[in-house]
Amino acid sequence: MNSWIRIRMVVAALALAGWTGTSAAQVSPDKSFYVPQAGLDYNNPLEGTDAIPYFRACPNNDGDGSLPLDARIKVVVRDANDAGIKDIAASDICILFNGGPPVQGYTGNGADSVIANSTYNPAFNCPDVRCVQADGPTDADGVTYITFTGAGGVRDPNRKWGHYDSVLPVYVLGVPIQGRITSNDNNGTYVLQIKNFDQVGGLTTILNTGEIVNSNDINAVQANIVAPPVFWRDFDGDLFVTIADLNMVLFHNLHRCNSPNNP
Repeated sequence: MNSWIRIRMVVAALALAGWTGTSAAQVSPDKSFYVPQAGLDYNNPLEGTDAIPYFRACPNNDGDGSLPLDARIKVVVRDANDAGIKDIAASDICILFNGGPPVQGYTGNGADSVIANSTYNPAFNCPDVRCVQADGPTDADGVTYITFTGAGGVRDPNRKWGHYDSVLPVYVLGVPIQGRITSNDNNGTYVLQIKNFDQVGGLTTILNTGEIVNSNDINAVQANIVAPPVFWRDFDGDLFVTIADLNMVLFHNLHRCNSPNNP
């Protein structure tokens, strides 16, 4: 049984028993949301379309052009009365990955085209990532952040993945919440996506073809310079695939889970 389903079943049982602590039942999917942000000053961030160009990752999470400027989402958790819910544990707030695609045996409610497993990439010592958790618990306003590279912008060596997915779902206590392009927009106006310099490979059962940047990725980006732009290869967010995007991939050539940083 999926772990999030277990959580919700337990919460329902506790609610019936009269438990009044913070629970999934209190999280309103209509009032709660996340929003894309970047910038070293969390109190004065870049938000929305100004932040999204920094949502690009290296499978080594190396910090050199990977998830720059503390690229993150701000998560706001509210109840049905639009009041913030405080003290929800960081580990209960997740960007959820399945770990790999169904052909590799991975299923669930998480992103299924993100590669984050040691089973099919053992040579690279890749970690098994399922929950990219919040930096800390929610505050009195129900607010916390998920800084992609690691809490507060500090690199987490266990937070590495390859490839990308059209939807990276965000869950709070097992409840899926929607994105807003800015804090003042409506729910459903944004879906979390993070580009990756690892573009090609890793989605089959062939070992050690995922979570690495190599000539396959470089060639794919180079070929796209003279073709209609592919969203996932426009790393600087200018709506074109150019030499600038190619140079980013070239810089990360041969980067994988255990190189250049190990772990």
